[in-house]
Amino acid sequence: MTARDDSTASDPHAVSLYLSDIHNFFQTPELDPFLGENLEDSGIEQLIDTLKARPGLAARVTRIVIHLPEAKIEPGLIGKTRAAIIAYCNAQIRVCQQRKRDIHLQARRALPIGFVFWTVCFVLSLFFEQVLGSETALGRVFSEGFIIAGWVGLWHPAELLLYEWRPYARSIRLYEQIRTMDVAIVSWAEKSAVAG
Repeated sequence: MTARDDSTASDPHAVSLYLSDIHNFFQTPELDPFLGENLEDSGIEQLIDTLKARPGLAARVTRIVIHLPEAKIEPGLIGKTRAAIIAYCNAQIRVCQQRKRDIHLQARRALPIGFVFWTVCFVLSLFFEQVLGSETALGRVFSEGFIIAGWVGLWHPAELLLYEWRPYARSIRLYEQIRTMDVAIVSWAEKSAVAG
């Protein structure tokens, strides 16, 4: 099973997935060395990896073309697959939104603690600068050491606020895009045939 960018073929807005069974769209298939294929990821993982690896392509993709063996194509399969993709994307969006909320909650809890720690370190820095003198080596070590420790204490809350939530926001946008994509199911033997 592989995902292919069809931008050089007939449809520049499609990504093709070659599956041996429609269930492999969501489930990682078992490795079968007799097939001579390297089946490592489910179809949805292949699609997501393709879109993440090529952001320029992701903006243009509006269609998923699933290639299946003729015997695996049945009437109504496109509708079932489309409904399954929407349900899957909705579930993943909810998970990502919850994780974003959890990160923001952690940041709100960590930020006051970080500021208190930074304030204590700043006061201790001033104290040692006054007691030991800013010109002495020991005074500089303690003064600068506490300032550095204070900024280190603020790093985790800042990281939560600035960076940790971003992958989930990107995933939400990606699942929202996949949720709206058209789906076509094509026979491996007859690449132009679409099952409905």
